[in-house]
Amino acid sequence: MPITEDPTSVPPTTSRGSFLIMAMAAVALAAMILSTFFRQPEGVPHGFQGDSRIGLKLPPLKAQGWLNGVAPTADELSGEVLLINIWAFWCRPCRALSPELVRLHNEYASRGVRFIGLTRMDSSTLENSRQFLKDEGITWLQGYGADAPLQALQVDAIPEVWVVGRDGRIAWDPTSRESIRKVLDRLLAE
Repeated sequence: MPITEDPTSVPPTTSRGSFLIMAMAAVALAAMILSTFFRQPEGVPHGFQGDSRIGLKLPPLKAQGWLNGVAPTADELSGEVLLINIWAFWCRPCRALSPELVRLHNEYASRGVRFIGLTRMDSSTLENSRQFLKDEGITWLQGYGADAPLQALQVDAIPEVWVVGRDGRIAWDPTSRESIRKVLDRLLAE
């Protein structure tokens, strides 16, 4: 019995026009996907990738209140080299990072680096926050209830550490290829 073709089947089209239309559609789709993937968020400087905050302007350091001192004014912080640490009392990685921060503070505070800690924890957790600072030997200024600056920089994980240059822009974060000490030394020399 001979093999016969299905009379209801449509023969494949091999016209050049169909191929060209399909190729153009594929290129357009690829371009849309790539432009969405590589689009620079509004207000973010060129070169910002992933979670890096290098180059971003530090927003005003507004907080519900301050431990170990009074709220710094924008004028006081202007032109200063800052080390900003984002933490919470319940955060084990924050606790693990504390000894290195204390060493950096001991080494650089006397050379002009201003250390500031920020936490989202509010006044309802002050005792826990104070105990954390005492246990870890952290003596520098700490802002609590600091949601505004952390939201502005899209902080969604802790701990975070940034070095801010005299220009008010973040010069170092954990994505940096330079060591934090090298960046601090460079900024202090400027």
